Amino acid sequence: MTRLFGRVACAVLLSLTSVLAQSPQKIGFIDSQALLGTLPESQDAKKKLETFATEWQMELRKKREALDKLTKEYKTKEILYTDDIKAQKQRELQAAEKDIADYQAQKFGANGEYFKKQSELMRPIQDRVFTAMKEVAVAEGYDYIFDRASDTLLLYANEDHNLTQKVLDKLSALLPARSQTQQGGR
Repeated sequence: MTRLFGRVACAVLLSLTSVLAQSPQKIGFIDSQALLGTLPESQDAKKKLETFATEWQMELRKKREALDKLTKEYKTKEILYTDDIKAQKQRELQAAEKDIADYQAQKFGANGEYFKKQSELMRPIQDRVFTAMKEVAVAEGYDYIFDRASDTLLLYANEDHNLTQKVLDKLSALLPARSQTQQGGR
């Protein structure tokens, strides 16, 4: 019975020691959308982006209207066309459709001008917000800062809590043993 009590006491002591050794962590959050919404530079950047987007959408609308006109013309005169003229008109329609798709991708695609302009205009403002947030975090002793406006985006972390190297060391230590086990099992 004293052995069991000794083990329990030892386990409780170890648990208590680990709890006491851990210092409480200070966690905070910001709402980046609210912050950006209050900055005049952000509003100006959004207006510029809207201007670019509106211009590009108007150009897309013109291209679509031209395609619609070509399509209607083709449909109304299709019975009058020879096979060669039909083929030529169909190629023109396909080229117009491709032009629209290419323009849309160039302006609004994943690597399009809209996203490049957005980054160009918003990056300096976002950097200022990030710098201010980091200064507050360090000055007030926060260990982690999350952004409420995004899906659990960690904006700041006290490097004292970075376990990346320890995990990498553990993985490195396990990899040779694992590969030896696999080779020996073959």
